[in-house]
Amino acid sequence: MDFKKKLKIRLYTAIAVLIIGIAMIALGCIKNREMLTSFGLMFFVIGIARIRQYKRITKDDESFRAREIAETDERNVKIWTQARALAFSVYIFIAAIAVITLYAIDLDLYAKIISYSLLSFVLIYWICYIIIRRKN
Repeated sequence: MDFKKKLKIRLYTAIAVLIIGIAMIALGCIKNREMLTSFGLMFFVIGIARIRQYKRITKDDESFRAREIAETDERNVKIWTQARALAFSVYIFIAAIAVITLYAIDLDLYAKIISYSLLSFVLIYWICYIIIRRKN
């Protein structure tokens, strides 16, 4: 995919996040739900930040080219791919220890919540693995 097109998709995603944030703020004010308003504000701020980042990257060719190199350079791609893999492994290990510990101290509800999270994470991994394997 062309890098310019990828940035456009990110811009549209940021605009969608901004709109979702505004809708959540409005709904939170109407329904008098403080948590919904807080999440809406968070989405709104993230949307604004991402749009500003897009504008900063695309304002001149030099910053655009530097960002393209940073995201497409093989070394950088390898580093963030390895970092994701390490984060996945560490999360799985910590969550497994937490589940065992929580069951051992009779906190079954919390252990179930973490184990469902762990199950979901591994399930998503396997689905992604199958999809990527079929593409290659």
